[in-house]
Amino acid sequence: MNNNPNLNIEEGTITFWVQPNKISYDDNSVFPLAQFDPPNGSILILKDSDKKIKFFHVYLGKGRTDIETDVSKLERIKKHFFVFTWSVNNKELKIYIDGKQKTVQEIKY
Repeated sequence: MNNNPNLNIEEGTITFWVQPNKISYDDNSVFPLAQFDPPNGSILILKDSDKKIKFFHVYLGKGRTDIETDVSKLERIKKHFFVFTWSVNNKELKIYIDGKQKTVQEIKY
């Protein structure tokens, strides 16, 4: 858990590289990637047992929005770049992998 008081629950971006051979994208394992608990919310990112990357955005007193994308075709032996963005003002969460937008989810709060 990372209690980051500088992370804005209303607008933000999290980016990171996953190095080769760190995650098996095509198996049923669960692999936590990031968790943040800024004031007024929580963010969790993980590779789940259904072969999807999932991003959970919780805004206390407002609601929770989840977004996911299939990663079963990602090669374990390659380095991959992940980007997760959120905007309460624009009402959307987004996931990018290796520079390509994979999915968008509407925020309803």
